[in-house]
Amino acid sequence: MILSNYLIKKFFNALFLCFGASYVIFFIFSLIGNLGEKLSFNLILYLSMLNSFQIFTYIPSHLFILSFFLFILILKAKNELIIIKEYINPRNLFFIIFPILALFIFIEINKDTYSRDIEKIKSNILNSNKIENSKIFISIDGSKKKYSIFYGFDEEGKTLRQYLSFDVKNQKILSGKISNNLFIQDNNLLSNESFIYENNNFKYEFLNKRLFDNFIDAWLNSQNRIIKNKENYSIINFNIIQSIVFHSLFYSCISMIFLSKKLVSRNVNLLMVFSLVLIIFLYYLLVPKIVLNNFQNPFQFISILFFVLIFFKIKQNE
Repeated sequence: MILSNYLIKKFFNALFLCFGASYVIFFIFSLIGNLGEKLSFNLILYLSMLNSFQIFTYIPSHLFILSFFLFILILKAKNELIIIKEYINPRNLFFIIFPILALFIFIEINKDTYSRDIEKIKSNILNSNKIENSKIFISIDGSKKKYSIFYGFDEEGKTLRQYLSFDVKNQKILSGKISNNLFIQDNNLLSNESFIYENNNFKYEFLNKRLFDNFIDAWLNSQNRIIKNKENYSIINFNIIQSIVFHSLFYSCISMIFLSKKLVSRNVNLLMVFSLVLIIFLYYLLVPKIVLNNFQNPFQFISILFFVLIFFKIKQNE
């Protein structure tokens, strides 16, 4: 128990050092980027601080890798890594660091939410009327999505400046509609004329037509800028499970590499080890960005299988 607390304390010391160093670097670059804005210096400092935190939500895994690398260097410097590997079973060592892995996996799964929250704070600070006065409603029905975009809503006059909607399937626009001649009647959004795209043709429609039911209620009761409904929860659950497995395998592989027997040796080439970690890290960052439409699920399975093979290869070497 004492040794477990000692290792966790050492890791968090390394974590805070890497967090501080990364934050200073992010803050400086963000500050330089914001100096051109026509804002007060105090506001620029505050926005730079928020931007720095937001960068951590994009790639929290970089902080884990740097912290673990520094953690191992600290242990090797005092020959503590040899003692730990000699007297602690690898399985028990994994259980010691498991809370740290669980923390980073939890952050990875929720990082988009954290990033949106920070972005909302930044928008509120800047009092951006463009963002506050616009909302996007997304309806999902199987592989088909409908985007309804509303801009320039005046709550007092009950008027809307512009409405835009389009249907998308497999990243292809099927139809669309835009209207600037709008009015609200009985809580519903209507239009006197619209510009329509359908069947690869464009046309004007000079008709009094209902565009969106219960518009005012939907606008006022939705706090977020982007609102989704009719979600396919089976797909969402699958994506969550896939995400948990993918992140768990990545962090487990990185941990096993840094805690491998090879690192105990004084002659080990740390540059080669870090290069291997860097390759896995780049793969981990790039794979989620690749979208293959109908082949997305098989591709995700293959990406997970790749990490499974790495995991067992490292385990075999141990």
